[in-house]
Amino acid sequence: MMNHTTDIIVIGAGVMGCAAAYHLAKRGLRVTLLEQFRIGHANGSSHGPSRVIRLNYEGVDYVQLARAAYAQWHELEADCGQKLLHYTGGMDIGEPEALAEMSATLTAANVAFETIDSAEIMRRSPQMRVPDNMIALYQNDYGILLADPCLAEMSRLARRHGANIVEGEAVQAIVPHDSGDGVTVQTQRASYQASRVIIAAGAWMRPLLRPLGVNLPLTVVKETIAYYKPADPTPFLPDRFPLFLQRFPNSTVIGCAFPIINHEGVKMIYDRHGEIVDPADEDRAIGREQFAKIRDYARQVLPNLGDNMIEAVTCRYTMTPDEDFIIDRLPNHPNIVIGSPCSGHGFKFGITIGNILADLAIEGRTAHDIQRFRLDRPALTGGLAWRLAG
Repeated sequence: MMNHTTDIIVIGAGVMGCAAAYHLAKRGLRVTLLEQFRIGHANGSSHGPSRVIRLNYEGVDYVQLARAAYAQWHELEADCGQKLLHYTGGMDIGEPEALAEMSATLTAANVAFETIDSAEIMRRSPQMRVPDNMIALYQNDYGILLADPCLAEMSRLARRHGANIVEGEAVQAIVPHDSGDGVTVQTQRASYQASRVIIAAGAWMRPLLRPLGVNLPLTVVKETIAYYKPADPTPFLPDRFPLFLQRFPNSTVIGCAFPIINHEGVKMIYDRHGEIVDPADEDRAIGREQFAKIRDYARQVLPNLGDNMIEAVTCRYTMTPDEDFIIDRLPNHPNIVIGSPCSGHGFKFGITIGNILADLAIEGRTAHDIQRFRLDRPALTGGLAWRLAG
C-alpha cells in the first residue's frame, strides 16, 4: 500500500471540497483532494446544470457571506476565462408574515429590493399564478451558477496550481496522531499523512466523524429535481422569467423554478420534501410521491408550462436541525476542520466557504463571521434532528 505525505488533505470533492483545494493550492500549499467517486458525480449534492445565488436571506451574516461569494465567483470567472454566474433577477414569494424577517434583514443590510403584491407578480410574470394573499420580495442580483462547470473549473485550476486530486478512493479511516501534530487518512488503496485535514463530505460526514467521537444530528434527504420542456420556450427564458422561490405556511417546503439556462427545460423543485435515506443507500430512483408533488406544483404555479417532463434526477440534502451550516474545527482535534453539511442551500456560498476552510486549516481563524455555524451551538447539542414539516 502506497504512503503519501502532503500539507493538507481535503476529503470530498463537492463544491466545498473543490473550493477549499482551489484556494489552498493558490496559496502555495501542498494539498491532496480525495473523492470516493468522480468529480461531478451524481451521488451527492453538487452536481447538475444550475444552482441559485441570491442575497435574499434571513440574517445579515448570510447576506454578507453571499456578497463575498458573488465577488469570489467573479474572481473564479476571471481565473478560468468562463462565465459561470448569470444574473436573472428573482423573488421570494410568500405570505407577508413569512417574509417579514427577510425583508427586515435586506433593509438592515442595505440591499435594494422591491415588495410587490400578487397582481404585480403576475403582471411582470404572466406565466405565473399565485394566491391573492401572497407578496414577493424582488431583488435584481438573483442569479444562476452553472454548477457542473463551477466544479470542473475549480478542480482544473486547483490541479494547475499543484493540487493532487485523487478520484475513486473512499476514505476508510481518519486517524489523528497521538502527538497531535498530524493526521493519517486511510483509503482502500493508500495511506495519506498531513498536518491538517478538511472534511467536506456532505452526506457522508456523520459516519466519518463518529470514530472521532463526534456524532452530529444530521438527516440525509433524497430530493428530486425535474426539468420541463415547454412547447414555446420563449416565455421561460431568463430575460422573460425571473427565478423564484415560494414559501408555504407552517412548512419547511420551498417551491422553486429556474428559467431555461444550461438545459433544455425549466427546472422545477418542490424542495425539502423528499425521502429520508441512509448515506450509504445507493438508490437514486425517483420516488412516486415526490414526482407527483412536483407535477402538481408545476401545474398550479405555471399552468402553461405543460407536462413534458424531459428529465428528473435526485440530489442528497444533508440537513442540520436548524438548517444552518457547520464550519468549525473539531474541539479535540483542532487540526481537523469540517465544512458541511449545507442543508440544501450551500452551493452559492461554496467558493467562499472553501476559502474560510483554508483560513481555519492554516491559521485557525477567519475574518468572516461564522459564529452561527459553530459545532457547539444549541441546535447541534440539543439531541433533536431536522424534521419535515408540511
